[in-house]
Amino acid sequence: MRAAILASALSVAASVNGIAAQAKHTPARAVNVGDSITATVDSLARDPNGVVIERSSVQSGAHTVAAGTTVNGSIASWHGPLDVRGTVTGNAVALGGDIVVHTGGTVRGDAVALGGHVQLDGGTVQGEMRSLSALTVGPLARTAARTPAQATKRSLSLAVGWYLVLAVIGLFAALFARGNLETIAERIRDDFSRSFLYGVAGQIALLPALVVGIVALCITVIGILLIPFAIVGFVLGGAGALALGFLAMSYVTGEAAMRWRGAVSPYTPPPVVQFLFIGLSLYFVLWMIGGLMSWAGWLGALLRLVAAMVTWVAVTVGFGATLASRGGTRAPSGHVPPPQVPPPVTDASWQTPTPVSGVAAARRPTPPPRSIQR
Repeated sequence: MRAAILASALSVAASVNGIAAQAKHTPARAVNVGDSITATVDSLARDPNGVVIERSSVQSGAHTVAAGTTVNGSIASWHGPLDVRGTVTGNAVALGGDIVVHTGGTVRGDAVALGGHVQLDGGTVQGEMRSLSALTVGPLARTAARTPAQATKRSLSLAVGWYLVLAVIGLFAALFARGNLETIAERIRDDFSRSFLYGVAGQIALLPALVVGIVALCITVIGILLIPFAIVGFVLGGAGALALGFLAMSYVTGEAAMRWRGAVSPYTPPPVVQFLFIGLSLYFVLWMIGGLMSWAGWLGALLRLVAAMVTWVAVTVGFGATLASRGGTRAPSGHVPPPQVPPPVTDASWQTPTPVSGVAAARRPTPPPRSIQR
């Protein structure tokens, strides 16, 4: 299964509308940025590790206090570094960037970097130096310090991390549980819709099943002692079933992609590892595209939503097939294996014995010699 992501402008009219929309929404964007700065300044003032600065002292982008100049009061940069080469009589703050105090630079107040670091490059800070990864008070407590570049890096790191984890699990599954994996994949091919319904029902029933199990264990004293182990085992079992189902769905996806390209031969056994990693890579590409477009606002959010929906459907179908096949131990009922197509007969095929039927190959008949007429 491969989800196609379409994002393009197709006509001159669309371009004109895009330019008009950009001109129309530019003031709203500026207002939103101003509101974000105000909210961040207020949260920074209320944070126990923060500092009080004036809203008027915040400037967007990178800012430099030139050598030989003096800034009376505080100074702050918004999503950009702050280089201090002169003198700041108040506080120096970087909201989403680094503060670097160079040689000859002096900060008489505190130097606070939100989402960055405070670095001394020969300069001096007479107050305190603090580097905050995030605020602990206010509506922007978790997201105020995250720049678009940081959001993109975080999304890509999560995608790469999950891909590596699933790749390792998939390799072990292909080597040590290949039969289970192929049985679940067979269930997905035979009944995709029913596997999806089973998966939805199974996901809904996970929490009630855990609660019922805990209540049942509370009947006896020994059962109460086993509750922590039962919870851990239930969580690991559920996670394993979800992972195995997603790997089986990835295997089916990779096989479908290779079959679409005409690279699947009916006379050779299926390369499970190859199909599995091709399917995982296709899902990984969706998340990579969404992560790379994190800076694009609603477009990036839409791409990540598409990747999440596609992945959820794959996990749900695989989980349902895992439940229906009891972890890949029960093949679909009434399943008849596909007939084996014999290889094409060639002129030299008589030379190869075929012990499958238990009959030895016969000698190839030779025509009688021609009589020579004189």
